[in-house]
Amino acid sequence: MECTWVDTLDGAENDGPLPEGDDHYTLEKYHDFNGITSPYGAHFILKIDKILMKEKYYNAIVNGVTKKDFPPCPIDYGYRDSKNFWYHKHAKMRAELLPVRETTLSSVRYAADRTDPTVHFTDEALETIVNVPRIFLPTVLRGCVAWAKENNVTEITAAEMKIINDKRSKEKKK
Repeated sequence: MECTWVDTLDGAENDGPLPEGDDHYTLEKYHDFNGITSPYGAHFILKIDKILMKEKYYNAIVNGVTKKDFPPCPIDYGYRDSKNFWYHKHAKMRAELLPVRETTLSSVRYAADRTDPTVHFTDEALETIVNVPRIFLPTVLRGCVAWAKENNVTEITAAEMKIINDKRSKEKKK
């Protein structure tokens, strides 16, 4: 990685060496960056400029990692892609499938009921978005509510969800 030191945070650009005989633990003022305080005076915050890697590893990350494509790097904390959590103890990477949790209609209903009190979703409408990943569910629901308000709809049924999905499909093709 090619990095640049962000030396302008909390006046760190004005720091110099400690006077002869001064112990860094006796300093009265520590730098305080984002609530991180250090007796060493400053944290070195780095901005990543470039990540250099072989094309083979770049393609693996973009197209999906396999055991043979994984870069030879010391990882003991793991790497997660959309399907697997990759980790290793010594030399070979191992793939551990991520647990698939079934989303229930009641959990989608819970989120939908809290999105907007003026727009109601039928069970049939919510069944069309049960498989939406949980992290995107609030965004999907807010989009449906925005469409409903634009079109003066107070109850979204499966028919309205089809219209919303068709509209979204057309937008994606552009």
